Amino acid sequence: MYIIKAKNISKKFGNNIVFENLNFFAKKDKITAIVGPSGRGKSTLLRCFIGLSDVDKGTIEINGKKMVKNGKYVNKKEKEDILKNISIVFQEHNLFPNLNVINNLKIVKNDDVKIQNLLKDFGLSGKENLYPANLSGGQKQRLSIIRTLLLDPKIILFDEPTSSLDDENRVKIANILKNLNANSYSVVLVTHDEKLLNLIDADIFSM
Repeated sequence: MYIIKAKNISKKFGNNIVFENLNFFAKKDKITAIVGPSGRGKSTLLRCFIGLSDVDKGTIEINGKKMVKNGKYVNKKEKEDILKNISIVFQEHNLFPNLNVINNLKIVKNDDVKIQNLLKDFGLSGKENLYPANLSGGQKQRLSIIRTLLLDPKIILFDEPTSSLDDENRVKIANILKNLNANSYSVVLVTHDEKLLNLIDADIFSM
């Protein structure tokens, strides 16, 4: 079963064609890696799946429900319902710099038990009162993933999850991706990182 199906989708900014008549399929409970040179629209494709950017034509189906059919989007309520199943971890982390770790999480979901369990699972116990500026790149990435998991998505998108990370943190992120997949999350990621691809069992989609 495919968790994301995109058929003949096209996207342009002004006169700049980002991609045209693109077909993309991601299997349920699998890791799918989108690879290719810079400027091919890989990150834009993720933004189209999460509803942050609109395609100009084509059909997109998320978790068995059509969000776009022949270039026409469903109504706002239907779109919001579909997008509850999918979330994204951005390359820039998008953490609130004025909030400490615990409040960066509580602003998403105020569930102390779940938050503490996730902080423990991701090696961030004891960091609750630190601010993003005091966290390493790997810690920020893990905090971003926890925040995404609090939304209870079925599909998690990652935009360059190991960008600027060292080998030790790359291995940690690879293990997180594999564990997410083993726990029935469907994972779609954009990456240029060949070392990461060697650490995970991913279906490869080239752009």
